[in-house]
Amino acid sequence: MTQPPLIKSRRDVLRAMFLGAAAAGLAACGGGSSRSTSNTTPDNGDTPQPPQPPVHPATELPLSPGPLANIGDLFTSDVDDILIPEGFSIRRVARAGFSPSLNFTLWHSNPDGGAVFQSDDGGWVYVSNSESTPGGVGALRFDANGSITDNYRILKDTRNNCAGGATPWQTWLSCEEVRDGLVYECDPFGDADSAVARPALGIFNHEAVAVDLPTRTVYLTEDAGDGRLYRYTALGDAPSMNGRQGLNLNNGLLEVLEIEGFENGGYQDALSDARQLHKVKWVEVQSPERPQADVRADIASTGAGAPGTVFKGGEGIWIQSFTDGRTVAGSSHPLRAVVFFACKGDNRVYALDIDNDLIEVVFDNEQLTAVDETPYDDVDNLVVSPAGDVIVAEDGDAMRLMVMVPNANAKILLQVPGGKSELTGPAFTADGSRLYFSSQRGPVNFGIPWFGTTYELTIPENFR
Repeated sequence: MTQPPLIKSRRDVLRAMFLGAAAAGLAACGGGSSRSTSNTTPDNGDTPQPPQPPVHPATELPLSPGPLANIGDLFTSDVDDILIPEGFSIRRVARAGFSPSLNFTLWHSNPDGGAVFQSDDGGWVYVSNSESTPGGVGALRFDANGSITDNYRILKDTRNNCAGGATPWQTWLSCEEVRDGLVYECDPFGDADSAVARPALGIFNHEAVAVDLPTRTVYLTEDAGDGRLYRYTALGDAPSMNGRQGLNLNNGLLEVLEIEGFENGGYQDALSDARQLHKVKWVEVQSPERPQADVRADIASTGAGAPGTVFKGGEGIWIQSFTDGRTVAGSSHPLRAVVFFACKGDNRVYALDIDNDLIEVVFDNEQLTAVDETPYDDVDNLVVSPAGDVIVAEDGDAMRLMVMVPNANAKILLQVPGGKSELTGPAFTADGSRLYFSSQRGPVNFGIPWFGTTYELTIPENFR
């Protein structure tokens, strides 16, 4: 039996710290440098205080956990010794180099980001990127009973397809994780020849994508040490490759996010800052037709800072929607949609309130306790379940899927022994009964890696 590690809440301390700061009156910052400056002259010879980034009246977003926050201890399963909660079950559904449905199409190596799409016959398709060169995307077709009926390619001859994102019009956006990487739109029920490049979504080291249809926006992470969080706003609608109406992904405005007080390459070094709600704004990307790493280098050569707050090694991204009208203190809009995204460079998970332009860190490694002090090693892909559970995957030796519990102790949903791989591609079926994921380079058998294995975790009804 393995006790899942606990992660200690730090909100009470932060709330007390914030209330003290709020009482003193924090000034708003603006402008074009990484830290704004104050023009206030101190009275009576007082020592000038350094400028402080603006903090929102609310200390945190009103987030709540899903049912997976109630899981208990982990037990060793009979599938590759993977540790799972009692009552759950697990099976292998694909291995790199083999055909899952016994046709002539082999499952790809280095499986990475993925998503599930429901089919009209009651079944579904799980799509999975290949973080190889050549890369692309493979698809697994399931019938209504969960049996595998087919597998095929929906993208080929691309490079290092890392993660991506599903669209509301039922296509898959697959991202190239290379310096001049593109996003490709794919049909989960189509073939590789129908995939289309979408350069308007930016040219950079792409990682993952999430779409908010009500605001006609697409959010994108960049896997780079000086990466940014991007927002694409579509200018109009356009028919999709599958015949459905979607956003126009060929004509829109590309911007980067700036946290007020941390503009133009600024970074929130202090977790005491990052854990509090801050206002954000969006700044138009310069030269969006060029690789953004090159654009930033050119700007830096002039002694200036490139637009955007730094997010170190942006990884998985997903949007959680709310319909219960919960409010954010001091804000004009109810909480409708939150963008969760992970950054492996500092092992943080951020939450961005789309309508109120607010951001905070909701997970970091300083929350670990003596129960299990193994820090998270490169947080990676991220998914939100239909029941509202935020699941974060991990690279490195520990190889865990974490259930992030806002304002409380996190839980470990499962752990794959052996290390030297990555857990990738977590994605739920629409009813929350099945969770797919991959071990990108494992398990190792007789000293030989399988170059990727994809699994299905079945979730009991009381945890959906």
